[in-house]
Amino acid sequence: MSILRRKSSSTVLAAIDRHERVLLRRIHGESYWQPIKARVIPLRPSRFSAVQVVDPIFSHWFLAATPVIGRFVSAPERNRESCLLRIFVTRHDRMTPVSLRARNHTSLDVDYAWHPLSDVEDEDFDVRPRELGPFLRGYLEGWIPDGVITLVE
Repeated sequence: MSILRRKSSSTVLAAIDRHERVLLRRIHGESYWQPIKARVIPLRPSRFSAVQVVDPIFSHWFLAATPVIGRFVSAPERNRESCLLRIFVTRHDRMTPVSLRARNHTSLDVDYAWHPLSDVEDEDFDVRPRELGPFLRGYLEGWIPDGVITLVE
């Protein structure tokens, strides 16, 4: 009898502003940075998606032109299963704010920072997934088109 383990899936949003900076988050106690958590709802038959940033301090909705979708499967660690990470990428100039409202409860155990894309591309920058920098660079320069892209370690 074999045991089938289900991979967990999470969604993150890589937001890029006009200065080629990437919004990343880091949970206290962890060394690496990663894109912010988000929920993305495709609006059919539109080419737009509704995106909700899942933030401990505020709830932020905006409309974005259908973003690039990256899939990244992390290598399983010794005591952990591998997980599927879905990365949605959108540029600042392709977003339309919808609403911003305060949450009832806040959690201050997460740091947020805009990092220059050149830093995120650097091998010494501790970002997860590791290929995030080149992936975002390809999107900005136009050689990675909108659509589903798979990142492979």
